[in-house]
Amino acid sequence: MQPSLKRPKILKTIPMGVVIFVGLVVLGFYPEAFRKWILEPPLQALRLVLTGVSEISKGSTGLWGRYVHLVDTEKDNRRLRQEVELLHSSLEHYRDLSLKNQELLALLDLRKRTPQQAFACHVIADNSTAAPRTLLLDCGARRGVQVKDGVIGVHGVVGFVVRVFPEFSQVMWIEDSLFALEGRLQDSGQTGLVRGSGTGHLLTLEYIPALSTVEKGTHVVTTGEDGYFPPEELIGTIVSSGNVGHQIFRTVRLESVERLNSLWAVMVLVPPLEWTAKPLLGKEKP
Repeated sequence: MQPSLKRPKILKTIPMGVVIFVGLVVLGFYPEAFRKWILEPPLQALRLVLTGVSEISKGSTGLWGRYVHLVDTEKDNRRLRQEVELLHSSLEHYRDLSLKNQELLALLDLRKRTPQQAFACHVIADNSTAAPRTLLLDCGARRGVQVKDGVIGVHGVVGFVVRVFPEFSQVMWIEDSLFALEGRLQDSGQTGLVRGSGTGHLLTLEYIPALSTVEKGTHVVTTGEDGYFPPEELIGTIVSSGNVGHQIFRTVRLESVERLNSLWAVMVLVPPLEWTAKPLLGKEKP
């Protein structure tokens, strides 16, 4: 039986240990070389690792700080936007209240100068699809409103009452094509017939003599002879005197002084039998 040729493991490590020992002894006589070749490399590597970790830590801390700052900024911006919207809403509300207060004062002044019984009513709806174009008021027969009562706003004529219910009433808008009312040019006193041409369109003043001088911007007012409106209430303002040609009469175009989209309170007139000494269309006495 042949003996094993394998060398013990301890014998394999002895040469390596001898080499390391000799190297350390030699480097002991050369401390600069020992520091440069033995100590510096691992220290430099460790320094680089620690520097990288520190930079990463600083970068992540700065990034997180910027993220937190952006989140806080977004919250502040959201809060400020909500406050701006709230302030804007409050401003619109107070502006609306101010306009309504001015209109109420104007209605009060209108009530003072109106010589007959009248009711202040609110416009609660308007019928934008049906013909004739009507407004719905929150006052009706129980307050004394009757068909054909005239309706005026802060600025001037609004229309006629056409239907009456116990608590509500319907008013034909002045621009409706079925509306007609006698009007007078305020500067010359020339009278004609005011007609509606449809909601959103200009009114017309017909039967004005062709030789009459009609100036743009002239007011057209009520005559007071129809029995429904007092005299001198504004109807509209002339915007075009029209072409006469060979016609006997000219057709004048005017713009209503009232605006449908801004009406919210009106006065319903309960006229007496006569406004002037000789009414043309007075109401019948009950």
